[in-house]
Amino acid sequence: MQKTTDTFDFSTTVNKQPGKSTIQFAAGNILVIDEYNNELKLFSKDQVVQLVINIQEKGLIVNLIATELNICSTNELNLSSKKINIEASEQINIKTAGNLVQEVKKDLLTEVGGTNKQIAQIQKITATLGNAEIKANDYVKLDGESVLLNCEE
Repeated sequence: MQKTTDTFDFSTTVNKQPGKSTIQFAAGNILVIDEYNNELKLFSKDQVVQLVINIQEKGLIVNLIATELNICSTNELNLSSKKINIEASEQINIKTAGNLVQEVKKDLLTEVGGTNKQIAQIQKITATLGNAEIKANDYVKLDGESVLLNCEE
C-alpha cells in the first residue's frame, strides 16, 4: 500500500479547507468528504487510502484497498458487468462441493505457460459441429488399456 499523494492536509482544520469535511473514528481512521471533487476517501490512521468513492454522472466508482477482503453470502453471490477482470500475483483457487458449469457463447481460449492437466474419473470431448483437432509440436501419445477408433463404445 502506498501513502496517498492527496493534497488533503490532516494538520489543518476543516474550516481552512472549503468544501472538505472530515470525520475521525475512534480507531484513528479519517473519512474525508470532498464536495468539490464529489469524492469520499477513508484513510487509515497512518494516512493510507483504504476506500475511495467517486460520485460521477455515469455512476459510482468505488476503489477498496484492503489487506484482506472477505465476502460471505448465505445464498447467492452475483457479479454482473460488461467485463470482469480477476488477477492474482500468486494463485487463484476455485472450489465447489457441487458442479462447476462454464457457459461460453463464443470462443474459449486458455493459455498456459507450463503444463495443462485435466484429471477426472471420465474425460469426454465432443465437437458438435466440425472437427476435434489435436496438434502437437512433438509426439502425440495415447496411453490406455484399449485405444478404440471409429466406434461407439
